[in-house]
Amino acid sequence: MTQAFRSFLDLAGAHRLAALVLLSAIGAITEGFGLVLLVPMVGTLTGGLALVDLPFPLPHWSLATLLALFMALVVLRSLVDMARALSAQRLEVAVVDELRRRAVAALLGAEWRTLSTMQQSANRALLVTSVDRVGEAVQHVSTLTRALVSLLALGLAALALSPALAMGCMLAGLFALAALGGLRRKARMLGDALSRRYEAIYARLEATLSALRLVKSFSRERAEAQSLADEFNSMRKAERRYLVGTSLARAALQSGAALALALAVWMSVVLWQVPAPVLLAMTAIAVRAVPLVEALQSAGQGWAHAAPAFDDAQRLIARAEAVAEVPPAGVQPRLRRALVLDRVTYRHTVERAGVSDVSFELEAGTIAALVGPSGSGKSTLADLLGGLLSPDEGQIIVDGLSLAGGHRNAWRQRVAYVQQEAMLFGGSVRQNLLWAQPDASEAQLHHALTSAAAQFVEELPGGLDCQLNEGGRSLSGGERQRIALARALLRDPDLLILDEATSAVDPESELAITSAVRRLAGSCTILVIGHRGALVDSADRRISLDSGRLVQA
Repeated sequence: MTQAFRSFLDLAGAHRLAALVLLSAIGAITEGFGLVLLVPMVGTLTGGLALVDLPFPLPHWSLATLLALFMALVVLRSLVDMARALSAQRLEVAVVDELRRRAVAALLGAEWRTLSTMQQSANRALLVTSVDRVGEAVQHVSTLTRALVSLLALGLAALALSPALAMGCMLAGLFALAALGGLRRKARMLGDALSRRYEAIYARLEATLSALRLVKSFSRERAEAQSLADEFNSMRKAERRYLVGTSLARAALQSGAALALALAVWMSVVLWQVPAPVLLAMTAIAVRAVPLVEALQSAGQGWAHAAPAFDDAQRLIARAEAVAEVPPAGVQPRLRRALVLDRVTYRHTVERAGVSDVSFELEAGTIAALVGPSGSGKSTLADLLGGLLSPDEGQIIVDGLSLAGGHRNAWRQRVAYVQQEAMLFGGSVRQNLLWAQPDASEAQLHHALTSAAAQFVEELPGGLDCQLNEGGRSLSGGERQRIALARALLRDPDLLILDEATSAVDPESELAITSAVRRLAGSCTILVIGHRGALVDSADRRISLDSGRLVQA
């Protein structure tokens, strides 16, 4: 059993699979009975029923009774098919949604050390495109189940009517499926190739869309468009190779089935003298079985093509779960006296340290500026202080409690972070604020806006309910940053980290943010990361880093 199929069984659930198999079996049995009924119906019409020699007695019912029974079986089968289709759809949704949920939960629960090194465009490609391909794989499993059960029922009906002819047709079908095994193996390889193409396309799209200003400035529009077109052409070629293989398999099966059916009819008439009613019923069974064998081959090939998406998702989940964070501890650290770094070292790699042997103390309620040249370790140190990263050596202590294990995760609930580029979501200003504190009252929202010098929100169309476009691009950089600061303050944090928060805003906004931060002094501890500017100059103390080492505190 392949890893992908084991994943499918785990996600599907025994009750959903049992329902699908049961409904497929009921539908197949009704179809088999309907085809067997052709024998007494034709025999009654032709008067040749007495010539039919079968191992079971045929009913001597009137034609009206046989036709009524046949119609009842058709109606029952239609209802069962509808229930089976709904059952298959529920199975697909359950598998796809559960796999996506597990992948998202594993990613969100992983350590930042690992998440920060992942190629997020590949993760997005997996969570959208690859997981949708998992849905295709589940559809193929449903088709396989239905085809197998239906073929079994038709085979039993055929064996009851003519064992020799039935065995010959079964052997021909098995031989055809075996002969096409190479195409199924090739479909698996094409599926792996398609997964890689999806990742490359998402990475290229993300790079292009993130650099639109640069693309326009350097007049690279045509080159970027051609590069994207080449990526899509490569994907289409992979899809076309799979389509060609599927079409070849279908043509081979149809041709082989026509030949096998012609031989079977000739042998039945010339060698075995099969009665006409039985021959008609066997022909109907064979005609019905051919598309089922074709569906079996096509579904098997489709599963092989889509199965790599299962493997990709499970690899991502396994990687993320292997570095899952420790759940928050019961005791939540609170910063009331001091935050202490004691000989803290963090390494990006074995050879390269982000910070090395750093020790200092932040008094509660003060404003500290963390400065240093680019690459000096400022952002790494901020991530350590904010609880995103844990030190490889040394410890971080909040009011005597070491931020280790679950205490580090719990500490993050007392930290708020404002980054250089304000990240706003599509939706209203209110929704952006409530994202940080969903249960905040109207009074708390207005207080946070006032504290962040963001009273301009009241003058926007709709005020708090003003709709922002993606990223809040309808606002200036300074306005976006003040809304981001208000969102951070809604958390009532013990530690507020401002990472280059005024480096990309206009002087008026810088002055407003600096004044707002100064007013916060004493209510929380503030760490300002930057090179220079009014916000850095307003700090109570300065902590200087260079090459990951403490220069001055």
